[in-house]
Amino acid sequence: MISAATIVRKFKIGAAVIADPAPTASLEEVQRILTQQFPMIRHTRLYDEDGVLSDDATEILYEFQLIPVKTKG
Repeated sequence: MISAATIVRKFKIGAAVIADPAPTASLEEVQRILTQQFPMIRHTRLYDEDGVLSDDATEILYEFQLIPVKTKG
């Protein structure tokens, strides 16, 4: 018997790792959802290829690359 395991998506924003708020949604839709709580990810973009599969192949982690804060000085 063959069984298919579901890979769980997680998102890393800074030091926080967030569970997928909408597992059936696209990455773009998830980003829109997460932007409500994390406005600093508004100007970033994720691609399917950015995901890093865990060693046991049960999770895939997408990391938002945050834009550095500009300072005058």
